[in-house]
Amino acid sequence: MNTIKKEQLEKQAVETELHYLKSQINPHFLFNTLNNIHTLVYKQAPTAPEAVMRLASLMRYMIYESNVVTVPLSREINYLQDYVSLQQLRYKKSPVVALIVEGNIASGHIAPLLFIHFLENAYKHSPARLEPGAIKVHLALKENTLTLCIQNPIGSRPGNALEEPGGIGLPNVQKRLALLYPNQHTLEISSTDELFTVTLEIQNLQLQAHEREADLLYN
Repeated sequence: MNTIKKEQLEKQAVETELHYLKSQINPHFLFNTLNNIHTLVYKQAPTAPEAVMRLASLMRYMIYESNVVTVPLSREINYLQDYVSLQQLRYKKSPVVALIVEGNIASGHIAPLLFIHFLENAYKHSPARLEPGAIKVHLALKENTLTLCIQNPIGSRPGNALEEPGGIGLPNVQKRLALLYPNQHTLEISSTDELFTVTLEIQNLQLQAHEREADLLYN
């Protein structure tokens, strides 16, 4: 087998695995969100129609816009903001998420649907009642390094704060990161008695995007 053929097969194997891992994200997200909307409809809440519209917007991104290698970082952030707005419909108090974005976001590109798992878990494993700004999300792009930090208060339920039914959420994200950003990322997860913190750092983000564009041109 020549070198070119071997590289093509390896590339195809990686793309197949990435597609499989990405496909595992949507069922979890949709299941959780539909449960929330079902509760709103059952209670005949006036916010139910808005929730359906926001879900439609999120699904449009997930189904039609995320089928690419990278997306503008600003679009991925908009997706997170839509998700936060949808979740906020469950709370009566002011926004329970303090979302801060810093840096030259417009210049960055990122693999789609990479952050949503951490944000979902921040809600899922927080107490049922949250004070305004209790979940803190800080995303920054500085000198080609992207840093995402999500911190949430820990609820009373026992168990690993990142585990989901089936236990595939975190392993999937770790595999995607390893395939998409090998030796270019760090993922730190820590907890105290009161707080749970996830910090993801991806180096050379813009360079990575340029390399992928060049790769697409020559293949």
